[in-house]
Amino acid sequence: MKYLASLIDELKKQVANGSRVVKEDSSVKPIEIIDDVAPRQIEILEEPAIKQAQIKPPPPIGDIFALDTSSRVIETPYVFIGIGAGSVYSRLTGRGFDAPHAASILGLEKPLCNHVVVIPEIELEQGFTNKISSMSGVLASNPIGIPYTSGYSKHVVLMELRLMIELCLMKTFLNSNYATPGSTLLIDGPITYPFYFPAETSLTWSRDKLKTYSDSLEFLNSERVKIVDRLMKQGVLVVGIVKRLVKSYYLSSVDPAKLSVGRINDEAYIMMLLLRVNKTLEKPFIIGPIRVKHETSNITRLMWYIVVPRRIYPVTSGMGNFVSYRVELLENNSHRKDYVLEQIFYDSFHTGSLLPLSLLVVDRRVKKITSSMVTYLLYMTGLTEESTGQYISVL
Repeated sequence: MKYLASLIDELKKQVANGSRVVKEDSSVKPIEIIDDVAPRQIEILEEPAIKQAQIKPPPPIGDIFALDTSSRVIETPYVFIGIGAGSVYSRLTGRGFDAPHAASILGLEKPLCNHVVVIPEIELEQGFTNKISSMSGVLASNPIGIPYTSGYSKHVVLMELRLMIELCLMKTFLNSNYATPGSTLLIDGPITYPFYFPAETSLTWSRDKLKTYSDSLEFLNSERVKIVDRLMKQGVLVVGIVKRLVKSYYLSSVDPAKLSVGRINDEAYIMMLLLRVNKTLEKPFIIGPIRVKHETSNITRLMWYIVVPRRIYPVTSGMGNFVSYRVELLENNSHRKDYVLEQIFYDSFHTGSLLPLSLLVVDRRVKKITSSMVTYLLYMTGLTEESTGQYISVL
């Protein structure tokens, strides 16, 4: 982190010497990405599509690992710094690895993955820009080689940073002795990320920029699927867990409960389903399996929605009444469908947790890493807490 502190000091001096600030305000505006497909690309595979979950699964035959990433921001008028971290960790055995690990944060070792994005918001000479891109652990361009500049969406920057760290960790896991037959890797997030921008987004962003963002996400997805496919061929079950359902529209496309409510997001569909049933949700239930085909990328996913009561209420309406999330994996999977859900239920219901406990553990782990890195950098540079920005995830 010392090199980042030195960089911030150098940029401060350049601003004091009269360098022009080139920050573009549009780059911090929120950007929306929708998780959706055409009706012909989605179907229900089994009837009934809605059924009660079996909450006493058998124990797993191998270790359960969880993968998650986190990002924090330090932002001043003259520089934007995105700091990311990720971890693959097993709460059952304590095995795993972090990126970055403590030795690399202190500069004693080379980082396992690039985990920092630095975007100067002032005019710089090419030599200084090259110096930034050559720093250890720094991402200077997006996954398809487009340099990060002041006009690049900061929301997309952070999303790409987290996805690049995930990709690096998945490659490391693939080549480690942890990826043994029978083990499970739970990913906090979808197997493939959406790259569809609704029409209204073009009012803020140009068509060329949106294509850049879309192409970048498509590339990341293709690389991600290659690694997932290799892991599955090694006998590792790879499952994505999607906790935020407000930007996906799969359930209303197939309407498994015959609600006829039109196009609404998955979270709203589940809420409407509980209201129509008109009784207190007492036991977890499953919606699925659902098959989703992506024609452009030739990728097919299987998914289930898990709905779990948070506690018993006299009515089913209102926030906080239940927890819902989506489980998904690639269809070309040799594991039995019921085995997939058994792994999820063992890590959640069996432990008394609403969500898979392994994901909750690794989530806290990566957030502590990014928080400590930001605190350390603020201490070294003398910047205040007010310089740490809050960027809401696009998913």
